[in-house]
This record gives sequence, C-alpha cells and structure tokens, in this order.
Amino acid sequence: MLYETITIIIAFGALAVGLLAGLFAIKPKIKLSIEEYERQASTRINKTEEEARKIKTEIVERIQNIKTKNLADEERFKEQFKRIENLVLSKEDYLSRKKQKLEDTQKILDGESAFVEELRKKNQDSRGAYVQKLSQKAGQDTEQVKRDILHGLEKDLEMEKESKIRKYEEYITEDRERIAKNIITDAIQRYSSPTSVEKRTDTIIVPRDEIKGKIIGRGGEILKLLEELTETDIIFNDAPNTIIIACFDLIKKHVAKETIEKLIKERIVTPEKVRAAMEAAKNETAKTLIKIGYDIIRKLGLEYKKYPEEFARIIGRLQFRTSYGQNIVKHSMEVCNFTVMLGSEIGANVETCKIGGFFHDIGKAIDQEVGGSHDVLTKEIMEKYGFSEEEIHAAWTHHDSIPQRTAEALLVKAGDAISAGRPGARAESIEKYLERIRALESISLSYEGVSKSYAISAGREVRVITDPSKLQDSDLPDLAKNIAHEIEENLSYPGKIKINIIRHTQSVDYANRVPGPAKAGKKS
Repeated sequence: MLYETITIIIAFGALAVGLLAGLFAIKPKIKLSIEEYERQASTRINKTEEEARKIKTEIVERIQNIKTKNLADEERFKEQFKRIENLVLSKEDYLSRKKQKLEDTQKILDGESAFVEELRKKNQDSRGAYVQKLSQKAGQDTEQVKRDILHGLEKDLEMEKESKIRKYEEYITEDRERIAKNIITDAIQRYSSPTSVEKRTDTIIVPRDEIKGKIIGRGGEILKLLEELTETDIIFNDAPNTIIIACFDLIKKHVAKETIEKLIKERIVTPEKVRAAMEAAKNETAKTLIKIGYDIIRKLGLEYKKYPEEFARIIGRLQFRTSYGQNIVKHSMEVCNFTVMLGSEIGANVETCKIGGFFHDIGKAIDQEVGGSHDVLTKEIMEKYGFSEEEIHAAWTHHDSIPQRTAEALLVKAGDAISAGRPGARAESIEKYLERIRALESISLSYEGVSKSYAISAGREVRVITDPSKLQDSDLPDLAKNIAHEIEENLSYPGKIKINIIRHTQSVDYANRVPGPAKAGKKS
C-alpha cells in the first residue's frame, strides 16, 4: 500500500509540474486566440499526462524489482545465518566434549603423578640406604664414591674421544693428498687464460723511413737526448719503417714510446720539443696509471670512492711491472681467481681470498723505488689503506715471512704457486738460468763426501752423487737438509727444489770352476 501511495504522489507531482511548465510556456503568447490557447494547453496536458503515466509505470517496475531482490536477499541471509548458527552449535558441542575429555585425562594424570612421586621417594630412600651400605662395606664415604665413579667415566670418555680423533686423523691423512690434488686439478681445469709474459721491447711503425731521420737528428743529437731522458735503448736500423724501444722498466719504455709517437707528428724536432713531448707523455702515463687502478678496483667489487688516487696509481703501476717476465697485474688476477676457486671448494672466506690473492704482490709496484722486500711493502701498503687484518695476513705471508695462520693465507700461497708454475707463465734469461744451475751444483759439491752434482728438471731438482767410502746411509738425511737450507739462504727461485741424495755401493766377486780329470763314460 505504501508503495502505491508513493507512486500516486509522484505521478500527480509530475502532472503538476507539466501543467506549470505548459502555463509558463504559453504565457508570453498573449496575443493568441482563446481557442488556440485552449488547444495548445490541451495538447501539452495530454503529453504531460502521457509522460506521467510512463514515469509511474517505470517507478512501479523498479519498486517491484527492488522488492523482489530484497525478498531474495532476506531468504539467503536467513539460510546463511541458520548455517552459521548450526556450525556454532556443533563447535560448542565439540568443545564441551573436548573439555570433558581433558578434565578426565587431567584427573588420570594427577593420579599417576602422585603414584610416580611416591615411587620416586621410595627409590630415593632405597638408593640412599643402598649407597650407605656400599660405603660401609667399601670403607669410603658417599662423596668419595661419587668422585671415583665420575673420574672413571671422565677417563673412559677421554680415551674414547682420543680414539675417535685418532681414527679421524688417520682417515684425513689418507685422503687429504687425494682431495687436495682433486681440488687443485679442478681449479686449474676451470681456469683458462693466456700466458702473461711481457716483451722487453716495443715496436713503433712509421709511415716512411725518412721520418726516422728527424727523430735521430743531426749527428744523432736528438736520439742521444731521447735515450738520455727516457733511459731506454732506441734502435732504428733493425727493420725498415720500424723503431724499436728496449728497456727493462716498462713505465720508462711506455713513456719513451708515447714521446716518440708525439715527435713523429712534429714537422721539425728540436730538443725543446723533445722535452715538452716527454713531459706530456709522463703526465698522460700518470693519468693512465690512475685509470688502470680504478678499473681494477671496480673489477674487484671494492668501493670506488673509498680509495684515493695515490692507491689507484700504485695498483696501475703493476700493469708495468714484471717478475720473471710475468706481468704482475695478470699474475695477481690469476692468483685472485685461483684462490677464490680453491676457497669456495673448502668453505673459506671468499672475500678474504679475493683481496689477499690480488694484492699479494702490491709491494712490487714500489719495491724498485723504495727498496725492501715486496711482501713487507705489501703489508705496509694494505695497512695504510685500511684493509682488515685477515686480508693483510693472507696477502703478505705467501713467501713464508711468518707462518700462515689462516686457511686463506695458505690458499693465497697455493694460488701464487699455481700461477707462477703454469707452463709458459714465466720467462728467464739464459744467463740467469745458467747462473742458477751452476749455483745449485756448486752448493752441493762444496760438501765433503759429494763426488758429483747435477741440476735437472730446469733447476727444480738437484741430484747429488755421494762417495760411499766417505758417507754412510745414516749421513744422507742430514746432508740433504743442509744443502736445502743453504739453497734457501743464498738463492732466489720460484716454487721448490727437490734435493735427491744417492749413495751407490757395488760388490763384485767371481765364481771360477777349476777343471779336473774327465769322468769315464759308459760304453754302450
């Protein structure tokens, strides 16, 4: 009923609005005739009534739809509420039963606990009486008996622990060499890099041979000045269109090359232009060192802004430093990679392995200028620029200046040996090689009882032949130890050298058959 009343009110309201709109619409046309006025008014009223009927129909339909939807929602909510109510009732029933079961269980546990407590008291009383009787029979008090029992158990546990540790050590001793070889072999096989031997000469190609003339100067004065300023040997006549620069100091060689390349572009070469070109080459080289250093710092994953240009310059100098012909930057990166691979296999600190491996030879960047052992200089440089104690120890102890106390330090030493010992990794002049071979043999021959000495395997083994009439077998271990110690003290060499002592004895005798009378044979 309420809905119908609302509908009628809305319809009449719409009708009234329509009538008013019609009146206002025809008001300005006063001059129309009354019949025309009535006709227009009737038309507008009919139109308004039609619109009012349509609006009424739409409103009735909407109200009916809303009513139907509300009824459906009401039914659905009633069903949902009923399900929830049933679920709550079932949960309450379940909880009630659970609570009752827990109460029953608690009563049983309380009874059992009382019984167990009673048994415990009886057991303690019986144990006390038993211990008292044992003490009386043994003639010792209770505390002494306890101490004896605990001491016996402690001794048994200690023996068992020692036995297990001994077995484990025996197992590790048997397998450690095999495991170590497998880890090292795997690391070497995983790493692939060309050898890093640096040439002692640089070659500059000139477009025409006539250009060499202005570099040489009248009477060779420009050439002499260049060699004097750069401290290098400059060769012009070995090959056409070629200038060769030779020097053991790679930085000086680089500066000389940059200087000559600048002078080639000059139309006329004068001493002043030589000095200016060399100064420019030095400045460019200094910037190059810093750039190389920062590139390596980024490659290592270190914080770029933490380190000053001076430290980057020291790292960059390694690019122009060699050891046995091996480029130090490439060698340091190899040691870094090998150490990280080995460290990851055994669970060592990979970051310490990386820093210790790369910076182990950083002292070689300045050892030629300031003097001193490069490993000690490595320690000083790393301390100055804020590396941790573990990283410093891993880096500078690879030549056994002090015993290695961490796994990372031992791995750096192993990585250095792998990098230096790779075939073709290092080059050595024939003069130094022969000098080292002769020194090894002469040290062995200086000992009494040594008859011959041979350095074999490129100087990695010394085979010593002894006189068996002067030395006994018991003397050989001490002789090998003394020779090895003197070699360590007096010679510089990569890797290790094996001392092989040989004592050979030979006894000769002959069995001669004395001819006798022939035995008579049987006649057939």
